[in-house]
Amino acid sequence: MEFLYLIGGLVLLILGGDYLVKGASGLALKFDVSPMLVGITVVALGTSAPELLVSVSAALKGKSDIAVGNVVGSNIANIGLILGITAMIFPIAFRKRTLSFDFAVMMAASVLFYFVGLTGHITRFHGVVFLVLLITYIVFSYVREYRLATPESESVDLDPTVKQKPLSLLAVFVVIGSVALVFGAGWLVEGAEVIARNFGVSDRVIAITLVAFGTSVPELAASVIAAFRGEKDISLGNLIGSNLFNILAVLGITSLIKPIDVADQIMTVDIWWLLATSFAILPIGITGMRIGRRGGALLFGAYALYIYVVFGGGAVIEGVYRSIMTNFT
Repeated sequence: MEFLYLIGGLVLLILGGDYLVKGASGLALKFDVSPMLVGITVVALGTSAPELLVSVSAALKGKSDIAVGNVVGSNIANIGLILGITAMIFPIAFRKRTLSFDFAVMMAASVLFYFVGLTGHITRFHGVVFLVLLITYIVFSYVREYRLATPESESVDLDPTVKQKPLSLLAVFVVIGSVALVFGAGWLVEGAEVIARNFGVSDRVIAITLVAFGTSVPELAASVIAAFRGEKDISLGNLIGSNLFNILAVLGITSLIKPIDVADQIMTVDIWWLLATSFAILPIGITGMRIGRRGGALLFGAYALYIYVVFGGGAVIEGVYRSIMTNFT
């Protein structure tokens, strides 16, 4: 039954996120909200909805390791697994604005999460700070894109027919998507918890691997499809935006609802993989403003090594790694 809950939860999260994005973006466009603003708010939040609902559900059940591990694992998977696979299929070019602005903001959010995590808790005050920073980023992004006013900046990854659907149908999409996300998150957390108990692994391990991969499936599908279509910069922009929203929106909203603890193991092991994989984009991009197949293979290999260490196969590596990080911190 736990695997049925897990699979059912994943399916509901994927469908729920898709319907929510279609319905909410369609309603926004109906009321003449610019596609640019829809892209950096509704779509970005919609793609982070699975992570948000899973983290909130886990926090309310007292499962802080799942709530935080889901975000950390999802961000590592976005860069190492998803971006790695996508780049191996089709090399991804950088836009200079993405590298100079969005990447910098994502890294700043990651470093901020590191320092907050050192306290051992993400409190409601931290949640307020995260959300204020998120709102500031959205407003600044909108003003910045509006001033640039290029055809490229007006393009967002939306269904072109969504605006033509009737208001009632779009409202139904929002309701269906929201309900599916709520039930999907609950089933996913419940299934993951039972699996962790049955196999004798920690909530953290399940969260940063199985749960994180499940909530990142929509990004994986979207990025691979974009790569096959030759839309080279959509994948990178979506993943950077997803990582940013995971930290500021998911952890911000979750901690406002219920303050969450940050496990020592996340701060001594996982956070360094998160920072390392994120920073790895910078030199890869600077060397030619694109991530080629070799770069993608490097990112994928780093993710595979991380999973190997997490599941205990790399006990020696993890021991050396922990020793170095303990001395460093």
